[in-house]
Amino acid sequence: LLEATLPFVPQHGWTMESMTRGARELGYPSVAHGIFEHGEASLVDAFLTKCRTDHVAMIKESMIKEAEKQTATTGQPLQDYTTMRLELLKPYAHRWPDALAIMAHPANVPMSLKHLGELVDDILYYAGDRSPDFNWYVNRAGLATVYTSTELFMTQDRSADYTETFRFLNRRLEQVAQLETGKKEVS
Repeated sequence: LLEATLPFVPQHGWTMESMTRGARELGYPSVAHGIFEHGEASLVDAFLTKCRTDHVAMIKESMIKEAEKQTATTGQPLQDYTTMRLELLKPYAHRWPDALAIMAHPANVPMSLKHLGELVDDILYYAGDRSPDFNWYVNRAGLATVYTSTELFMTQDRSADYTETFRFLNRRLEQVAQLETGKKEVS
């Protein structure tokens, strides 16, 4: 049902209307949207779960290609893997503020934080972060801040193919790298 619903999201948003149209597309009665137990929140949850699966598959495929070449494409896996995840959001970016509003509902905050935590953990893990100390938390909090601010920027970006969003991401990651350099100099 998720796959049948997603084509309707750009026009109708993360709504019952999209779910009803998706159900009809599959030949189900319009009440089949009830499969999404918590309505719109379950739709967003299912989408984010699918994104995670697709994102991890993209990262692993990228790692295999890099291993075959025996060189990294950019040498910046953090940037590459974060960009990959944002690419999955592109078809829905102009409707993403609706999803963010759904996720901000108090009943949905645990689901939202779970997905954000999994996202940053996946990116950092595959980028090689195996911090056994307090840095584990600092790195995840930092990337979560960069990712969420970039995602918010993307919802307002009207540049061709979201080029300004990816420039914004690069600037934020450069700032994090500068902070990391400063932290090492102080130590």
